[in-house]
Amino acid sequence: MAKRKKMNKMDVSLQDSGFGEIQIGTPPMAMFPARNFSFKVAKEEHKITIPRQGNYHELDPDFFPEEAGDFKLYDTDNNIMYLPSLTKILFAVKKYPDLKSNQLFMPIALRFNDDTVDIIGQVIEMLLPEEQTSTAK
Repeated sequence: MAKRKKMNKMDVSLQDSGFGEIQIGTPPMAMFPARNFSFKVAKEEHKITIPRQGNYHELDPDFFPEEAGDFKLYDTDNNIMYLPSLTKILFAVKKYPDLKSNQLFMPIALRFNDDTVDIIGQVIEMLLPEEQTSTAK
């Protein structure tokens, strides 16, 4: 009989993410495949300030049930930053960027304050291959 592996917090959070299932929603931060893409970067930088810790339901009771629980963006005891929490917190505080379907918000830096976190970033616009030549002037 195989021994059951003891799971740490990180394993449990990955375990609960629904591997192999079709999901509908906004994915958290992700990486592109390692290849070249065409895009334009907006000149403006944006700063979005969110709470460093709290309760999803208390921030947005219309969207999050009580079972959604608490969040702590950076767990100092275990030196872990929970990246998927960024997306959920942005929705909870109604600060998720209003983007077109071909735009992405690109976080550049996170500034941890006492009670808040500043997300500094820029908007990029993804281009189709045929748009490369028409906009590269």
